[in-house]
Amino acid sequence: MVKRAGATAVITLAMHQADVTRENWTVGDACARLADAGADVVGLNCIRGPETMMPLLREIRSKIKIHMAALPVPYRTHEQQPSFQSLRDTHYHFPEGSRPFPVALDPFTCNRFEIADFGREAYGMGIHYLGVCCGAGPHHIRALAESVGKKPPASKYSPDMSKHAFLGSHERIKQVQKDYAEKL
Repeated sequence: MVKRAGATAVITLAMHQADVTRENWTVGDACARLADAGADVVGLNCIRGPETMMPLLREIRSKIKIHMAALPVPYRTHEQQPSFQSLRDTHYHFPEGSRPFPVALDPFTCNRFEIADFGREAYGMGIHYLGVCCGAGPHHIRALAESVGKKPPASKYSPDMSKHAFLGSHERIKQVQKDYAEKL
């Protein structure tokens, strides 16, 4: 339908806790099948954070040569809790249990540098359809764009730490301030 309408077919999968689809296909095989069926772009969207999405992206890249997409959630998922829905909070017990999804994910949020690292690695693999999904803030989107060499208008809001009172490198920052930085 998409191709008949003259549109570009971008098909992304959302992989929950399992590294295989509900049909028990590996993510690489599923994306290869989509590519073989005529998809223009395949990849992953949502559900997983940068750390747990990247291995799946590597697997997909090993199976396909077409364009890829990668849009992680900005949360610190990990091998034991690979999706943002599976994250557990050991510091706070909610009435529903230990699962902070969907409204208490704050303590798991990636910082802008983690998203930028993801962007550089994905871009280095030839993945140029990049974004950040559920929970992303403007600083995440800007950091991702800047990590792949873009300079969006919002770059004017990127932090300039050179003039920070203690951590700055600017010539006007007194040495006594710089020396005190370790005591902050």
